Amino acid sequence: MENRFDIYELPDGHAARFEEKYGMRLAARGKRRLFLRLAAAAAALAAVLWAGSGLRQTPESVYTAYLDKVGKMYITIADAAGSDSALWEDTLRQMTDETFPMYDQLPDELSQRQKTRILKEYYGDILEGAEEMTRQIINNKSQI
Repeated sequence: MENRFDIYELPDGHAARFEEKYGMRLAARGKRRLFLRLAAAAAALAAVLWAGSGLRQTPESVYTAYLDKVGKMYITIADAAGSDSALWEDTLRQMTDETFPMYDQLPDELSQRQKTRILKEYYGDILEGAEEMTRQIINNKSQI
């Protein structure tokens, strides 16, 4: 079965326009993935540095563990969502980004233990929703 591309000549400049659009799309995808990988690496490094500073959980270790998990979710979504990754990454960003992190908002009067408990509960709730969304994306990919 033949289609229009087999029968007719391409319009002048069609191939050049196609290659230009395709090149721009590849460049944007590459930049996004590079940014996500660098963000995940930075979060992992921060987690390692904070984890190495003591075995007991601290507010800092809870916050860096949260950032590390979110960074890994960005990578998972970028790999699993394919052409829809920008939409899902934006959704994850809306769920997890904070203008003023809860970590910075906690009063100095609270003990380290109280701050740790509050942050674990707060960021745990956010991560539950984000992890559920990530699981759904992975499940949808495996069903295709």
